[in-house]
Amino acid sequence: MTHDAEDLPLPDHARFLVALGRHDYESVVRQCGEILDDPEGADVRRVVADAFAAHLADQETWPDELDTDRLQRALRDLDTSGIVARLDHTCCQNCGLSEIGGEVARGDAPRGYAFAHRQDMRAAVTEGVLTLAYGLFVDGRQDPEAQAGIGEEVAAALRRHGLDVDWDGSPRRRIDVPLDWKRRRYGYLAAYPGSPAPAKQSLEVSYANGPSGGMQDRDTPVSPAQARDVLLSVTPYSGNYINFIGEEKSIIAVWEPGPRLKFEIPDPQERCYRSRHVTLEEAEEVVSVLAREGRIALTGELTTEYWGG
Repeated sequence: MTHDAEDLPLPDHARFLVALGRHDYESVVRQCGEILDDPEGADVRRVVADAFAAHLADQETWPDELDTDRLQRALRDLDTSGIVARLDHTCCQNCGLSEIGGEVARGDAPRGYAFAHRQDMRAAVTEGVLTLAYGLFVDGRQDPEAQAGIGEEVAAALRRHGLDVDWDGSPRRRIDVPLDWKRRRYGYLAAYPGSPAPAKQSLEVSYANGPSGGMQDRDTPVSPAQARDVLLSVTPYSGNYINFIGEEKSIIAVWEPGPRLKFEIPDPQERCYRSRHVTLEEAEEVVSVLAREGRIALTGELTTEYWGG
């Protein structure tokens, strides 16, 4: 099914972009304005602000664990196993296939890819089914058996994290994932004219999410669930980082080539970092403890790296 922005009334398009959870207020205004003759009109701004307010009010009623959390865990597992996994990747299937290589960091050599493009995201938000394309990083024609093997890995990761999968194993068919699409908004992604100030939290974050995910360079208060969302949403592209800043303790999460996730604990008195590589499961637990209890729960042998050394 094709879902073009021009086919939707302005309020519906605004609600979709807000539900997507990826763009800030001004970006949503610009995208909504593109379907009208008066892109900077007051009506666009009012409609988008109303969509933000309604989304954030609804967000207060959501459970701690969402289908999108399960989805992001599955995608990050795929990333670290050698399958580049992205959501809202380009406008359509053809562009997605031609540009997925741009999501590969220098030094990495992934085996395959999985992605959903903008039209797929619209179906996920409005119809509750996300569709994923998948394949191999090869020149020329894909070997059907090998392509199906990538599909099997994608389906297995989704099932392992508690999501249903509708796929018959054929490389000619993409993978459907029924889900209840909900994405949390926080920080600059939750701000709009007249929005309330962020509630005080025991944890703040800033992050860089290249090459196409944007950045939050100001420390922003987040709840434990929102901190988890940041951890799972920042893609494993070499150089991406997240600063988790507690009232007394902090952790820096850095994605390195491989990709591998490294946690660094700054020690200002000793002018060093104490660090080690972590699994995503470990990372979630450590971030949760920092957000809820204000302490560092990273155990095991740590490497000391002195500043300026």
